[in-house]
Amino acid sequence: MVENVRSVPRENRSPMVEANSNDGTCLIMPKGNITGYAFGDPDALAAEGLLQFDYGSIGSKRYTITPIGYQYYDWLMKQKGKPVERVGKSVIRYLELDSFRSNYNEAYKKLKLAEEKLYASDSIDHFTAIGHHCREAMQEFADRLYADVFGKASPEPKPSTVNRLREVIERRGVEKGKTVKPFLEALVVYWGTLSDLVQRQEHGAQKEGESLTWEDARRVVFQTVNVMVELDRTVGK
Repeated sequence: MVENVRSVPRENRSPMVEANSNDGTCLIMPKGNITGYAFGDPDALAAEGLLQFDYGSIGSKRYTITPIGYQYYDWLMKQKGKPVERVGKSVIRYLELDSFRSNYNEAYKKLKLAEEKLYASDSIDHFTAIGHHCREAMQEFADRLYADVFGKASPEPKPSTVNRLREVIERRGVEKGKTVKPFLEALVVYWGTLSDLVQRQEHGAQKEGESLTWEDARRVVFQTVNVMVELDRTVGK
């Protein structure tokens, strides 16, 4: 429920409405519906203070997540594992995050800050801070990866992460063969596109005139982790 609601800008959110469907009870959500739960489950959550409910004009129950409900969700996320490991855990749990954390400690610390803010609140202040931390994480990662491959610091300015990655892949791509090198070159394009997305996040999508959502923040954090770990596994030490 929390992730579904957070995927919609705050000003566009409405209560969840309980209705009947062919599959039984159904909660009409801001994005998609929740089905297949036992009758009375939302009421049980309301009894614990995680939801509040009232009745609509035609008598349907309407539910809203309470502040305690959001706090409980945040607590659940923090119980799932180490900070970066929790980001899209079902998708990236196979990644060797322990070795990544030890080799790219500065980048990892920035990712940790971004991830903690992701599950701490859906306020716009945290959304832009997430973009800032991800941008710094990308810079720190590119610095360390370049130094590992070339044995020295890059002469490129710190924000020029794409140039450093391109040099790394030119050096290491030959060793990977004809099939893997095009994949690595595609990762550079992926990185550049992600960098644009991170910049949008950091500046609150003001240039685009859009409203950031929790889903935007989740995407930025997950994709930053994903591309960095893939690069480390493929061209790192």
